Amino acid sequence: MLVEWQVGKLEEWQSDAIIFFVLEKETEFLPGFKKWLSTEGMWLSESAGLQDFQGKVQQTAVFYAPDRRRISRVVCAGLGPADKFDLDRLRNGAATALRKCRDLQLNRVAVPLLALEGLPVERARALEESLIGGIAGLYRFIALKTRDVEPVSYPETLLLLTEEEPEANLRKAVTTADALVSGINLTRDLVVAPGNQVTPTFMAEIAHGLTESYGIRMQLINLQEAQKMGMGAFAAVAQGSREPACIIVLEHCPSGTEGDPPIVFVGKGITFDTGGISLKPSAKLEAMKLDMAGAAAVLGAFDVLGKMQIERHVVGILPCTENMPDGKAYKPGDVIHTMAGLTVEVISTDAEGRMILCDALTYALQYKPAVIVDLATLTGACIVALGNETAAIMGNREGLVEQLRAVGMEVGERLWPLPLWDFYFDYLKSDIADFKNVGERSAGTIVGGVFLKQFVPDEIPWVHMDIAGTAWTDKDTGISPKGATGFGVRLLVETARRWPDIKGR
Repeated sequence: MLVEWQVGKLEEWQSDAIIFFVLEKETEFLPGFKKWLSTEGMWLSESAGLQDFQGKVQQTAVFYAPDRRRISRVVCAGLGPADKFDLDRLRNGAATALRKCRDLQLNRVAVPLLALEGLPVERARALEESLIGGIAGLYRFIALKTRDVEPVSYPETLLLLTEEEPEANLRKAVTTADALVSGINLTRDLVVAPGNQVTPTFMAEIAHGLTESYGIRMQLINLQEAQKMGMGAFAAVAQGSREPACIIVLEHCPSGTEGDPPIVFVGKGITFDTGGISLKPSAKLEAMKLDMAGAAAVLGAFDVLGKMQIERHVVGILPCTENMPDGKAYKPGDVIHTMAGLTVEVISTDAEGRMILCDALTYALQYKPAVIVDLATLTGACIVALGNETAAIMGNREGLVEQLRAVGMEVGERLWPLPLWDFYFDYLKSDIADFKNVGERSAGTIVGGVFLKQFVPDEIPWVHMDIAGTAWTDKDTGISPKGATGFGVRLLVETARRWPDIKGR
């Protein structure tokens, strides 16, 4: 969708529809909407339908102008009560409104800057977030459909209406929103596409595209090279698949940041997870194509870093492989030597995510990182505990965990902290190795984090996010249509943008 500025007087504005936001239970409309109603929208101000519109969260209404007018429709989007307003409601309101315009097959839809006046947030930020919500909310994956394809080109143009030339911060808000939506949708495309398309090799091809577009450096470590480096855990998982495994290493290093300790993002890249020899049940097994959502989020974040040329030194490490049953697959009872020199007794081959991540975390240490952030669809226990709306976060710095949780709330990626107390390691004690790769059913998400903690020295700030529940949604939820959500992209980007101010203690 093309986003354009249209500068002119109110009476000169033209579009198939214009969008305004409405707060619930307010005696008056927002000031910008009031101004428009008192001039160009007199016909609507007298409408009983508008007076009946309650402004509830994600409520929308379409009002049709009489006769032939330059603006033929008004779409009102509810934001809920003013005292409960947050950026999430603004994003979701914009998404709901634009989807309504798509359903009506409108070509040119307008959002006036007037619509943002009176909201309890700075205007440029309100513009950025409403654009992110509105455009990301239009996402659909139809690349593999050959018939009965619903039109997705609507709206073709989103007009930003203003009476004066937009200031630099408003123009920047538009370019920032465009970059973020691009990264989110790249991640969604990768997660929703089938496992026979999105293989480790395909992931590497996408990463290579980023190097060509933005000058991001890339190193590709194949399975044989990983084995020579001592990555026994990664190799153990990869050896059961006929798809070539690889570890993708990306480095975003703008001029002037070469000497800075890098921020390192590590993303789990299991492009299809059968469970291996510990085979999963067949019910919903097709959904296991999403087990590379962590790696996809890192790729999406690097797309944004490159587009915005964010001046931070950032490294991405993406261990990518399938987890398959095979005559060469690793087995329950095997003892695996990791890159860190620690030995792991395999209890379940379906706890493969932590196996590939532990070697990736060890590999990350060579960069002497300022911080390591890993994200993975690691445990089904996370969905049991937190549902599909909230991811788990844990780490070795409480202050950093809290800072990232707060950033996540701000950008619409909710996280909730879980403890990594030492006694949880008892769940992993092994009689024949340093520890097991999985414990009993209790505290499954925490134990996954405790396992990974063994591979990060205390002096390195580290955060682990379990996004098992939030990587996918089975229903339309505002900014996230049914399917892949793109969760994690914004949080990673904001971590880079705001570092070191959010490093906590």
